[in-house]
Amino acid sequence: MKKEKNKSNNSEKAINENVEIENKDKKFHKLKPKINLEKIKKIFAITFIIIIMLAFYTGLYISNWQNLARNMIYNSPSSIFDTNGNLIAEIGNSKKTKNIPLSEMPENLKNAYISIEDQRFYKHSGVDFPRTTAAIFSYIKNLGSSSFGGSSITQQLVKNLTGDNSSSVLRKVKEWIRAIALESILEKNEILQAYLNIIYVGPNIYGVSLGANYYFDKDVNELNLEECAFLAGINNSPNSYNPFGEKDNSEKIKNRTKTVLSKMFELDYINENDYKLAIENVEKGLNFKQRKIENTSKNNIYSYHTDSLLNEIITDISEKKHISIEFATNYIEMAGLKIYSTQNSSIQKAIENELSNPKYIIKSQENPSVIAQAAMVVIDHTNGQVLGCVGGIGKKEISRGLNRATQSTRQTGSAGKPIAVLVPAIDKKIITASSIYNDAPTKFDDGTEEGYSPTDYNNYQGNITVRKAVESSQNIPFVKIMEQLTPQVSINYMINMGITSLTDIDNNLNLALGGLDKGISPLEMAVSYSTIANDGVYIEPTFYTRIENANGKIIQKTKQTRKKVFSKEVAFIVKSLLKEPVDGTHGTAKYCKINNIDVAAKTGTTNADYDRWLCGFTPYYTATTWFGFDYNETINFNNKNPAGQVWSSVMKTIHSEHPGKQFAVPAKIETADVCPLTDLIATDICKDAYMEYYLEGTVSTELCLDHSNVKENIVNEPEAIMNSNSLNTNIDNAFEQ
Repeated sequence: MKKEKNKSNNSEKAINENVEIENKDKKFHKLKPKINLEKIKKIFAITFIIIIMLAFYTGLYISNWQNLARNMIYNSPSSIFDTNGNLIAEIGNSKKTKNIPLSEMPENLKNAYISIEDQRFYKHSGVDFPRTTAAIFSYIKNLGSSSFGGSSITQQLVKNLTGDNSSSVLRKVKEWIRAIALESILEKNEILQAYLNIIYVGPNIYGVSLGANYYFDKDVNELNLEECAFLAGINNSPNSYNPFGEKDNSEKIKNRTKTVLSKMFELDYINENDYKLAIENVEKGLNFKQRKIENTSKNNIYSYHTDSLLNEIITDISEKKHISIEFATNYIEMAGLKIYSTQNSSIQKAIENELSNPKYIIKSQENPSVIAQAAMVVIDHTNGQVLGCVGGIGKKEISRGLNRATQSTRQTGSAGKPIAVLVPAIDKKIITASSIYNDAPTKFDDGTEEGYSPTDYNNYQGNITVRKAVESSQNIPFVKIMEQLTPQVSINYMINMGITSLTDIDNNLNLALGGLDKGISPLEMAVSYSTIANDGVYIEPTFYTRIENANGKIIQKTKQTRKKVFSKEVAFIVKSLLKEPVDGTHGTAKYCKINNIDVAAKTGTTNADYDRWLCGFTPYYTATTWFGFDYNETINFNNKNPAGQVWSSVMKTIHSEHPGKQFAVPAKIETADVCPLTDLIATDICKDAYMEYYLEGTVSTELCLDHSNVKENIVNEPEAIMNSNSLNTNIDNAFEQ
């Protein structure tokens, strides 16, 4: 009974303990937070999406790289064609190179490179991980002070294709990915062939074929064992082993060549007898014999237009393909592309011929070895295509040097008035073409104690219409208009017309006369004028239309921003105003007249005649010309505007076969006979009345009945407070001639 009682007590105790444990579990479960299944599902979903996106973008990255590399491994120059389909340049042939198939290369040469550069080449998948691991440990041991090294032949090919030689960890990781991706689409022998045709072997010499020519005056298949070892051995630094330099590199050459031979013997690529014989020959000295390597290209100096085209497409390809500028440059030089340029070669030639005329050679008074320079751009304003572009005077000596047409910014003088003043002021209805201003000495409040006191190059004209002020390029009326308009509004319009070089400093009244902080390039001046010529629609300029790969597939088309900046009615009124310098009695560009074709033009001259401009257009083309020294110096050209002479000559030449054409008058343009003394509707008392163009609703409704108090009708008449003889010349002021 005692045992049973004890058993009963034990059972009861166990039950009680279980109850306590259960109660504790209940308490514990109460304390444990509830598992939010929905939250977990969201986390998993987001993680899954991120993984998918990373995989997708990695796939795109690899696919993009594979497509680029596939086109580059044959190392073919790209061809550029003009608007008529004529070949005008080959890009990439400035390098001395010759591609040959792997079958024409000696086995000893291939084995020599593999032995010294990548002994497991045929075993790895792009990256030699044992060698790379050793290199990484070395990098860590040296606290990052040394490069990774350990590059396989495939990785070296990647480096040659991309042009990326940085020692950053990120670059190395990209290189690994690219090498593995390259091996997934190419056979080993394709990679080796590309590598041996692309590598640098000597002064501007690429590939083993020309290397054999240069060092031994032999075809590559004639190289003996030790010559093959030499060529492979110099791969780490060809210029350091050059046998034809002033420095004696003979011992260095012997040691390096023997190192390669030893490695070939170690890896069983050569037998002992061949090894010993080659070593003996190396000790005696290799039989170097230099052959002069001629460049296969007939002409590596291409046009300024092509210079600009290359800058544009390198940037476009870099951005579209998400690759570096160096990589994009290599791609263009090696992928055998067909690039369709906007160059109209007859227009390009006309500009080049004109700027090669000896009459434009003006020597500097300060440095007789320096001459004045010039730049001209011609655009088809209906599509933004740059048809001709020259960025210097005389014969072009180098490619991709300074192109003043696109890369130099200069003060514009009065050539800036149409885009800075006329367009925005007419569009904002601040002025009409017949608005009257008093052209007299005036001090403007520019926030300084001295004030702003511009002058006129020509005599002051007193009360004058905007149209007459444009004709003779008076300055004071334009500054008065700018004061009403405000410089910031002007800047906004100029930016929308393609001007990118303005700064905060330009936010002042001097903007009206082209006194700028940095200036504007001839290309951007042409683009802004082309916006007027194109009825107020800005089109981003381009130097090419499309690019095709070696198989004829279009891989890129130019993408141009287009936007309406102002109405065609505003554009037409500005066009009509800009005809005055050409057609007007006192016009500053009368020499630009072309028979039976409307010409709109504006001259520009900066202080001390440092810069001379002619900007304008016809119904066919827009063109801009700048003339001056690279560094400020007065231009003396027989009291004529040399920029205008260039512009006139070129435009007359390229229009010679075009039929007569005038600027079209939009349907919504209103006209009225107006009195130039009062800006009122002309009556019988107005002797000099003329017909003027207006935007809808801007024509005066008041008749001119009395000329006795014309001053009351003058727009914004500030007091002329200074005598013209006492005005100081501000270096930023722009004068017109």
